[in-house]
Amino acid sequence: MTGRMRWIRFNVVGVMGFALQTVTLSLLVQWAGLSAGLAVTVAVLVAVSHNFLWHEHVTWPSLPRKDRLARWVSFHVSTGILSVLGNIGVTTLVMAVTGLSVVFANMVAVVSMSLVNFWVSDRVVFRE
Repeated sequence: MTGRMRWIRFNVVGVMGFALQTVTLSLLVQWAGLSAGLAVTVAVLVAVSHNFLWHEHVTWPSLPRKDRLARWVSFHVSTGILSVLGNIGVTTLVMAVTGLSVVFANMVAVVSMSLVNFWVSDRVVFRE
């Protein structure tokens, strides 16, 4: 698969994960009453797990199944931690500077983290 096609698939999966993360975040803040930091953390972890499953089947489908658990751990430790820290940091900063709601501020965070997450995924987690 070409790098361009992989980038497109990565972003399609990312958009699906982003939708899940946004819905989860909204529910956790508005209905469950969680703080922004805790809600962002939980929502990101839900999206990271979702994205891993789709990346395994769509973005990097040719990788051996026997290494899936190691990749899952690697994905969560690398992009999961980067996503949680980046999302919390950027979301909090955007909320403070602009006054945007947590959901809209988190949208800015997700977009800003996408390039970093692709590079880590392609070069570290799912390398062939």
